[in-house]
Amino acid sequence: MRKTMGIKSKKRSGKLVAALLLFSILAISGCSLQQKDRIDGNTQASTEAVKESSTAAVTETVTETATETATETEPALLDRYIGLLGLTKEELVKTLGEEPEKTDEGGLEFKKAGIRIWFDQTNYKTVEQIFVMDPYFDIQGVKLGEKISRFKEVLKDPVSDRNGDAHFKYNNVFLSINYDTKTQDTYGLYLLKNDF
Repeated sequence: MRKTMGIKSKKRSGKLVAALLLFSILAISGCSLQQKDRIDGNTQASTEAVKESSTAAVTETVTETATETATETEPALLDRYIGLLGLTKEELVKTLGEEPEKTDEGGLEFKKAGIRIWFDQTNYKTVEQIFVMDPYFDIQGVKLGEKISRFKEVLKDPVSDRNGDAHFKYNNVFLSINYDTKTQDTYGLYLLKNDF
């Protein structure tokens, strides 16, 4: 399923790029034709206005497309992180393309990827927990810092909710979301291979 989502996302991105290139070519061609006609009529200022207008339209389209693409890839990013569960250290380094730094309780931090990982407690060889350090990481439209009730709306009922730690079943893994029991504000996200 993750591979299928990645392929669809790449196809959409390719189509978006092709559409943007075609739109840019048409906009530039249109500017050139309008520029020639207006220069003949001694209206150089109008030509500049048309160029600025076309450039603004292209920029606005690119910005909107980039925003839509970022939104479309959020589930893919969550699935990518989930795909790291069960990997060995060597597989992680190869997949993420960076060497980790050691962190607390035998974990490793991958700074570029924005995650910390911990291995299984039995043989310390495969990834069992991932802590997502990106405060803007989005899960189906909800971000850390929002109230735990928003996560409950999106992810439905947690399988457990004790002392500011709500666990939600997500596909074949669990999402552990930490929150302040007084304010109900969320502040931490762990991906768990096994619930505890």
